[in-house]
Amino acid sequence: MLKLEHLSWRTGDGRQILKDINLTVPDGKLLVITGPNGGGKTTLAKMIAGLLLPDSGRILLDGQDITSLDPTEKARLGISYAFQQPVRFKGLTVRQLLELAAGGRADYAELCDTLSRVGLCAREYVDREINATLSGGEIKRIEIASVISRHTKL
Repeated sequence: MLKLEHLSWRTGDGRQILKDINLTVPDGKLLVITGPNGGGKTTLAKMIAGLLLPDSGRILLDGQDITSLDPTEKARLGISYAFQQPVRFKGLTVRQLLELAAGGRADYAELCDTLSRVGLCAREYVDREINATLSGGEIKRIEIASVISRHTKL
């Protein structure tokens, strides 16, 4: 279970982005956060992933306070994050990236299932090199597939 308690965050110039956010997300539930540009959605996700520290409040995962853990420590606990501007892993194939994310080899059926879940036709992408010929949307979907391949908790 993920629990946010009284999270607040301000920019360096003092602009309040998040104020006293309280949220409980039970295991197995899907949460969608929507709102206007600049509303704090990315800031909230970055705090959960450990890329930003809140000014106040706590982040609990299964009752453990993970607020001050860095991204690597949070990843070890099962938290993954997909960046808004994905990294282009040039020189790797989609298969290699997904296998790397999964921690080893993955069979073709599993790769196809993961790519299908993000709206890509596996036959066209599994052995394709990640390079400049892919669109921004394709890269984003492949990055989301790599997060899914990690089989993380959050």
